[in-house]
Amino acid sequence: MIRAISMLSIVATLLLTPLAVMAESNEKAVAPKPLLNQPIPDNLTQDEVKSLMVKAGLKRNWVIKEEQADLMFAEIYVRSHYVAVDIKLHDGQYDILYRDSDNMKYNPASGYIHRKYKGWVKNLSGDIQTELGKASIQK
Repeated sequence: MIRAISMLSIVATLLLTPLAVMAESNEKAVAPKPLLNQPIPDNLTQDEVKSLMVKAGLKRNWVIKEEQADLMFAEIYVRSHYVAVDIKLHDGQYDILYRDSDNMKYNPASGYIHRKYKGWVKNLSGDIQTELGKASIQK
């Protein structure tokens, strides 16, 4: 009887361990959803907005560069991780869209990426909003 219980617990462990590992790995990944329609104060010029975005990015070590009149490229390295996003300017708003990453467990088939991605992008947008707001008030 004791031997049967031991065998049962071994079988249960072997069957349930992969499920626990899968659940843990899914908790560490999120879909890289874009941040859409972030407001830009209408009393700022596009050049001012771009300059303020660069300034905001530097607070958390994002490097932001202009690629086109309505498109900025932002990238960050954190330890061994790399994330790149596009910041698209349009109609008094901006969107932050995933472009590329390294060592972030991104899976194009499922659309999942390391959970830190979302926080880094939200912090970037929050810092941009802070700089835009301060500049708008001072104008």
